Amino acid sequence: MRELTSNTFKVALATKNGAYFLTPDEERKKWDLSKPFLMDENVNKVVGDGYGNYFAASLSEGVFKSTDSGKTWTPSNKGLHVRKVWEIEADPHHRGTVYAGTQFGHLFKSTNSGDNWEEMVSLHDAPNRQNWGIDWGYNTTGLTIHTIKFDPTTPDRIFIVAAGNGTYRSDDGGKTWKSLKNGLNSTCTIDTDKLISSASDIAPPEEKLSKHLAEVHSDTHKIVVSPKDGRVYQQNHCGTFFSDNHGDLWRDVSIDKHNRFGFSVDLVESGAPHVFIVPVPDTGECKDHNVCIQGQLSVYSTTDGGKSWTRHTKGLPDKVHTNVLRDSFTHDNTEHPGLYFGTTTGDMYFSGDLGNSWKNIGTGLGRIQGVNVV
Repeated sequence: MRELTSNTFKVALATKNGAYFLTPDEERKKWDLSKPFLMDENVNKVVGDGYGNYFAASLSEGVFKSTDSGKTWTPSNKGLHVRKVWEIEADPHHRGTVYAGTQFGHLFKSTNSGDNWEEMVSLHDAPNRQNWGIDWGYNTTGLTIHTIKFDPTTPDRIFIVAAGNGTYRSDDGGKTWKSLKNGLNSTCTIDTDKLISSASDIAPPEEKLSKHLAEVHSDTHKIVVSPKDGRVYQQNHCGTFFSDNHGDLWRDVSIDKHNRFGFSVDLVESGAPHVFIVPVPDTGECKDHNVCIQGQLSVYSTTDGGKSWTRHTKGLPDKVHTNVLRDSFTHDNTEHPGLYFGTTTGDMYFSGDLGNSWKNIGTGLGRIQGVNVV
């Protein structure tokens, strides 16, 4: 991967009402916030393909494309028969090839930089596809393809995540797909008292609890793929899991039983591999099934594959009611990598020391749904 310098990149922020660019100075001490673009569009992610094209995934009007570094944007939806696009990624192995994941579990591919799209109907034959369920509606994630990742070492290997249905992998460029759930169904914890209190006063039957657990295990929130080998990490509804064989077998490496639930995960290969997650802040006082989403905002990191975790709070606020969504944590590829994440309450944070301390570099930006370096 091409090494970046501080004046060759900017950080794209996708929000529920448009998007922004944050551009650093040479030392990444000062940041210039651009004027908003794609205003009134519900933008989930902005990416670049490395060849001068930028793409924006919109939950309102499909895909937008820019050929002038984000100054102007035009719709790029020919053949895209589902316009609620959650994820967009450029294939690093094939110039001009871009993938888009949409609502209702559809995956689209373009081989001409988004000028037109074709659905990858092979995904309709993926294992358990008939049980993927229906859309939840009400502007929630629902049934969607929200993650697309590539193996940097193997051109035909593609990973996707279907919301509520887990991670899938193709080793032949998307012709066939394999479900990757092995090892996820043995360690997930569940507080049955919370489950009961959030549903009814009567304990659910054993088979209902078993079904619920199976669904929870399937709800992968995000994956990250090592640029060097077959290591894959995922953050799901139950915790953090690790695979050293491209997702064929997973091992639970969660922080502890209290800090399992979160959405984002990132991997930085700087010396020892650094894995970062942001559990949903939780005071532990809630009686709902999930978490309170309030308390100390904390980033956790591991350099030993999840055997031990370090909690980072320096520069981060306490007593907040906020969250970090699945696409809202990333890093640059400079000699000394910078880390970036955005919150649902519109704050952007930066760390130049691999998470040991954090600085707020943007406020009042609205619900941040995607953070990406372009």
